[in-house]
Amino acid sequence: MTVNPSRAHRPGGRTRQVTERLWAAALDILAEKGVDGLQYEELASRARVGRATVYRRWPNRDDLFRDVLARFAETSVPIDDTGDVVRDLTAFLHSFAEASATPTGRAVLQILLRRVDEADGLHRMGLELLDRRTDDLQRRLDRATAAGQLPPTEAPFVNMMLSGPVQWFVLRRARPFTLSDAREIVELVVAGLWRDHAE
Repeated sequence: MTVNPSRAHRPGGRTRQVTERLWAAALDILAEKGVDGLQYEELASRARVGRATVYRRWPNRDDLFRDVLARFAETSVPIDDTGDVVRDLTAFLHSFAEASATPTGRAVLQILLRRVDEADGLHRMGLELLDRRTDDLQRRLDRATAAGQLPPTEAPFVNMMLSGPVQWFVLRRARPFTLSDAREIVELVVAGLWRDHAE
């Protein structure tokens, strides 16, 4: 089991409560005002703490965005392991769809999809988050392979095949993306992986 660095040193008690309020306030501001609107002064006000508390927690904005992005991914799009990979991928895909349809999710997607030069720190952080989540997904797929539920497969390819239809749904907004939609997509992808493996 891997331990996320942001989880390894999470405080408890009152400090934990303050941190939870800061995370919640940061995500709210990001949803309402986007990246440029996430300022320390308003964050401190909404979380009901002093500005010094915010600066101690995140000495610079890069630290703030990295933590907020990781927090959003951890809480909104978990990658569980119940022993049934189809069930887990279905839950993962449905969570991704629900998160992507929220104002906060759309703001996070904008960060991940930014087309900017390589010096852009925020874009790099988005890529770091994607890489970490891809690593988490790869470990889940590897366990499914060891259990005989999947052939050997690469997480970036599976993630692309799963997330593409979700983005299409979210952009069209013709109707909500349902758990049944997620299950159908996952089953098609899994069947395709086995078919390719057999050929």
